Amino acid sequence: MSAFPDAADLPALRADPELKVYETEGLNVGYLAMNTHVKPFDDVRVRRAINMAIDRQAILSAVYVSGAVAAKNPIPPTLWAFDNDIRPYPYDVAMARKLLIEAGLENGLGADIWYMPVSRPYNPNARRVAEMIAADLETLGIRLHLRTTEWNAYRVAIMGNEDVPLVLYGWAGDNGDPDNFLHTLLGCTAARPGGNNVARWCDPEYDRLVREAKTVPDVEERKRLYRRAQEIFHREAPWVPLAHSIFSVAARREVTGYVADPLFYHAFEGVDLAPATGPPPG
Repeated sequence: MSAFPDAADLPALRADPELKVYETEGLNVGYLAMNTHVKPFDDVRVRRAINMAIDRQAILSAVYVSGAVAAKNPIPPTLWAFDNDIRPYPYDVAMARKLLIEAGLENGLGADIWYMPVSRPYNPNARRVAEMIAADLETLGIRLHLRTTEWNAYRVAIMGNEDVPLVLYGWAGDNGDPDNFLHTLLGCTAARPGGNNVARWCDPEYDRLVREAKTVPDVEERKRLYRRAQEIFHREAPWVPLAHSIFSVAARREVTGYVADPLFYHAFEGVDLAPATGPPPG
């Protein structure tokens, strides 16, 4: 078995009669975070412009191949609180340019974009994603400088006190509850140094909604609160949501009993090899 096959290899793996690919939609999200404490990304017009200037479908096709679905919310569509009524920001370079002009950035700007030095299911090739984003934003006069460092140092930099303006990052859920995304990644407590809110975004109304949803036992009420929180997230645009990757595991045809886990675990209870059906070798 191959635990984490490369996304670019999936079409060939699926086509090979000697192999099979186990797949399930994963509980994850890959995104570009914009540090709302760093100018000009404290301006929602700039954040919306960047959302509109990035060709996310091109990134999915080039990097994720057929191993992901496009993201529009901070939680994956497999979660019960997902708000499918939200319409993603369109790919609209003209409107993005108009928003930047309104924000006083008609001459563009320069900024660093940090990309992960490791491959993760929610972003299998962060450098390539960063390069494509830089190419898209260059048409608006936004000049991005690609930066990275060793993985542990990367996480310290983006979660610490360093003012990293643009960050490629992601998250794989721990337990299948919306709180594990909406509060853990975007709540005000997580925006403090050392927290997972690398956009440093703290919206009081959003934070009130997700904190209240943690304490409500009724699922329908929790869903209402989380849908309202997703509307605020979309309006304020602290991220460019990119993708929810599909969890894939490749195996030889004779492997039996394996089940793909959306939490990215590899459980081998009940896994076996089918007995050989052909003549013995030799």
